[in-house]
Amino acid sequence: MAKDTSTFNHEKQITGQAQKFINAWFNKAIDEQSPELGDHFFLPGGKTLDKKAVVERIKRIYNSAEKFIGGRFDVVDASFEILKDGKGIGSAEGAVGYRATYKNNSNEIVSGPFKLYFALEKGSWKIVHIVFPSFVY
Repeated sequence: MAKDTSTFNHEKQITGQAQKFINAWFNKAIDEQSPELGDHFFLPGGKTLDKKAVVERIKRIYNSAEKFIGGRFDVVDASFEILKDGKGIGSAEGAVGYRATYKNNSNEIVSGPFKLYFALEKGSWKIVHIVFPSFVY
């Protein structure tokens, strides 16, 4: 059931979905069942990927590191625009950092800006594009 967009706090939900995604990233818990991910991801040049393909790319990063330590982030901005028919576009951006430890006992500090792009469909904001340190499509 769609939420009443006149009273619904869109900025709060976008920020919350971003926080869930980043915490799941730190815990290596993102999978195809992750509710904050959209079914389709939109890339530059009009290309699209389905959720499964994006999750596979994230799992490659997970598999390369033994664990992520000391994860920290700050969502500094969340914005949105409501379009026709209850749909919308939005984003959350900020900075993130963590230490990746590898099986050979080496470490790498991963940090930088992030921006998560969202689409509103059926009353819920879902991530449809990811700009995140170490992630590439």
